[in-house]
Amino acid sequence: TRATVERIRRSRERLAAALATLGFRVWPSEANFLLVRPPAGNAAQLYRDLKAEGILVRYFAQPALADKLRITVGTDIQNDRLLAAITGLGLQ
Repeated sequence: TRATVERIRRSRERLAAALATLGFRVWPSEANFLLVRPPAGNAAQLYRDLKAEGILVRYFAQPALADKLRITVGTDIQNDRLLAAITGLGLQ
C-alpha cells in the first residue's frame, strides 16, 4: 500500500542519515535496503560482529563489494537495535 511504501521510505532515510553520522558511506537507494561501507572498510568483521548479536545483514566476499554491507531497512525498532549494536562496537 501507499502507506507501507511511505513508512519504508521514511525508515530508509532515517537509517541512512544515522549510519552516515556514524561515519558510514551510504549509497543512494530507492529500494528497501542500503548499500554501505563501514568507516574502516571492515565489512567482513562488522558482518561477523553483528551476526554474533543476532543481527543479520548481507556480506558479499567479492572484489567490488568486499568492503560493503547490504542492510535491509527494517522497522524503526529493528533499525534502532542495529544502530545501538554498531555504536556498542565503537564504530562511531
